[in-house]
Amino acid sequence: MKTMHDSSGVPGFFRGLCLRIFAGLLILAGAGCSPTDTGSSSSATATVSASGPDLHFIHDWIPEPEHGGYYAADRLGLWKAEGVTVQVLVGGPNSEIEKRVALDPFGLGIVRGDAVFVAVERGLPIIAVNAYFQHDPQGIMVREDSPVKTFADLENRDIAMQIGATWLQYLQKKYALSRVRVRPVTGNVANFVKDPDWITQAYPTSEPYYALKEGVRSRVLQISESGFDPYRVIIANRQLVEKHPELVAKFSRGAYRGWQEYYRNPQPIHDHLRSISPTMEDGGMRFSYVTLRQLRLVEGDPARTEAMGWVAVERWRSLGVILKDLGVIATVPPLESVVSTAFTPQALGLDPTLPPAFWTNAPAPSPKP
Repeated sequence: MKTMHDSSGVPGFFRGLCLRIFAGLLILAGAGCSPTDTGSSSSATATVSASGPDLHFIHDWIPEPEHGGYYAADRLGLWKAEGVTVQVLVGGPNSEIEKRVALDPFGLGIVRGDAVFVAVERGLPIIAVNAYFQHDPQGIMVREDSPVKTFADLENRDIAMQIGATWLQYLQKKYALSRVRVRPVTGNVANFVKDPDWITQAYPTSEPYYALKEGVRSRVLQISESGFDPYRVIIANRQLVEKHPELVAKFSRGAYRGWQEYYRNPQPIHDHLRSISPTMEDGGMRFSYVTLRQLRLVEGDPARTEAMGWVAVERWRSLGVILKDLGVIATVPPLESVVSTAFTPQALGLDPTLPPAFWTNAPAPSPKP
């Protein structure tokens, strides 16, 4: 389950208690995770290879299909072909990704767009360099037959979620939710399965599959449909962008091509993910892949001129206004200090088109007896 801690205090949260333990152990061990070095260090010390300083890229949870494009870039040698060496590092709960990137002159990482505003206001030298997901997948999961049909129906109900999440503040203000009670996130779907009234934050690419494995059908209300719709982004250390923009460009080109190759044929990447992330299973990964494609999380909506890696400055401006209105930030900083448009596929001369889906459906898991 992916209800992770967004390093703003805001990433997602749990793919199962065992995943939390697994990720925690990796973090405590200071372990990275790449196809060529599954024990690489997350140290900010620059490692110099033939292609120049190594980049350190920390993703926002344990290795899973939501990171498929980056593992494809690594496994298929797409970053190497660009002339850059990237160490892929494992994130997890309370990873403080913004701080780690800020302290690493060759650091990059995944966070949500609102986290960038918070970090910049706090003086951290980071900047968003491209969009990982055009729309953040965070949602609220309810039973299929739940009377909760809209966000307004959450009034006077309990939600298992991260305390203080910005998206809940937004929902409370927009829908006048004065009596929403926050329950602690448990780390698995057990409570959701046994309690028909249980409501929990969730990723549509994950939790619904595990609930269905237990015989419970669900629906997910996507936070992005409420009007609170940040990108999930790749951030970079500002020094890296200013002093070595060519490295950020090489990283970005390899990452975009990685998503194209992962979407073209995800199975080899899933095989690798299962080998380094023991709780991954074929059915769950196929479910994630199909849902990623159905929701168009990477490519967005072409009717809104969205595309893989694209960033719209006006959308960032609107997000800043929302965060200021909520009191999350005191002022909206100059957008050039928050996001760069120099590393989109268009800016790099790449075609952002993604191939047709390899799978168009995900067979339902067999419920446990």
